[in-house]
Amino acid sequence: MDNRAVLERLFASGGIALRISSLFEAAPAPLHTPRLWDRIEGMLLGLAIGDSLGNTTEGLLPDPRGEKYGTIRDYLPNPHAGNRPVGLPSQDTQLAIWTLEQLLADGGLAPDHLACRFCQQRIFGLGRTIREFIRRYKDEQIPWERAGVASAGNGALARIAPILVPHLRQPSPAVWADVALAAMVTHNDPASTGSCLALARLLWEVMGLSSAPDPRWWVDLFCSTLRPLEGAAAY
Repeated sequence: MDNRAVLERLFASGGIALRISSLFEAAPAPLHTPRLWDRIEGMLLGLAIGDSLGNTTEGLLPDPRGEKYGTIRDYLPNPHAGNRPVGLPSQDTQLAIWTLEQLLADGGLAPDHLACRFCQQRIFGLGRTIREFIRRYKDEQIPWERAGVASAGNGALARIAPILVPHLRQPSPAVWADVALAAMVTHNDPASTGSCLALARLLWEVMGLSSAPDPRWWVDLFCSTLRPLEGAAAY
């Protein structure tokens, strides 16, 4: 399933809030990593664990959070679990798993099917942007390519990792088209979609590494990927 023509149409019509960059012409390097599927499992478990570690304090700014909790290394008391310190995922993990399930069902990304999947069941901890997307897509029946909200929130970023999975065996530039389209289903914004592409590239590169990179590498790769995609957008 190749969605590059869909993305090209949206670029031509202005339907996607994003700049074109050379990333869309570049195939990611083949992954010959031993036990690659262990890394995929770790990526998805890491998503869920990170969500569960962070969602109890995500409403706090970094400085007040640091002053109160320091570095968060274990689960904090959760009001949805009787204030027990257990890990409970939020909508971010929920939508990521639904994304993976829909990819497996369709054999790749079908954006309209993904949009429909997000509207079928109760979402826990429903955020403002996803609520608005559901209203537009489900209630007003706006087509998926116009139902995404102009929001630079991190909701699309938090669920984007599974989009890599169908492309692992045969890497091609089509993976970047899928990332962009899956992101804009709910968040049609250059910072959001550009960040999803930057994170997807970073995750792909990490899966091929045999040792940890220099700490600066993470920021440099992310920012160099995002910069041309985001353009001059200001917030």
